[in-house]
Amino acid sequence: MSAGEKLQEMRRLRPVKVEGKNTMNHDRLESRGVKYPLLLARLLLGAVFIAAGAGKLLHPHAFAAIVSNYQILPEQLVNGAAVILPWLETILGLLILFGFWLPGAISLADLLFLIFLAALVSAAARGIDIDCGCFSVKPTASPNFIWYLSRDLLFLLLAVAITIQTYSKQTQREGNHE
Repeated sequence: MSAGEKLQEMRRLRPVKVEGKNTMNHDRLESRGVKYPLLLARLLLGAVFIAAGAGKLLHPHAFAAIVSNYQILPEQLVNGAAVILPWLETILGLLILFGFWLPGAISLADLLFLIFLAALVSAAARGIDIDCGCFSVKPTASPNFIWYLSRDLLFLLLAVAITIQTYSKQTQREGNHE
């Protein structure tokens, strides 16, 4: 490729002004094919966190028993975790659902999904057959580790996709102010 061709290629890929905004010619993240599924994913994750937190808010003692069954936290921290986690999930769900403080909220959601996955894997590795307590404090007849793991992995993947979109938008906005 000649120097002239390289220069043309660089000009083609550099940010250009479009209706007062800087945008990349090759940026497809904002296309309708990606934008709306990610919006639906964000709404779904917000609803998931609200649903997960709401049931536990009403039954903190039962949720404390589930947290204790994981055998990860010292007993002195179980009650605090059982009280704080449902509030955190509910508030986080509302923030994600309505798009408030989205970079921080979705990053915290990523972290929580990683913690939840680690707790599930840890319990399974230690031979603890546990009901995850994700959406209900009522014990199930036969906990299904593979289902819990698959579901949480899917939620994590959705959250990571939203995180990438959120930070890409934020980077674009910061680029527009230069």
